[in-house]
Amino acid sequence: MRESGGLAKDWVRGWWVFAALITLTVLEFGLLFVDMPVGLFRVLLVAMNLADAWLILYYFMHIAQLWGGE
Repeated sequence: MRESGGLAKDWVRGWWVFAALITLTVLEFGLLFVDMPVGLFRVLLVAMNLADAWLILYYFMHIAQLWGGE
């Protein structure tokens, strides 16, 4: 059974992750307006998308529980 403080911590962490995803999305959009070489643009975009994917998989899809113990 989970204590009430633990559930509140999970909600706060979820909102922080959600805020991080919004921030990364805004930064990805902002890259469109920065004049930079195409190669650098692609590397930055891929890096930010990988960070997005990791946050979603780890915190919302609970991918780490697949390899963790019960």
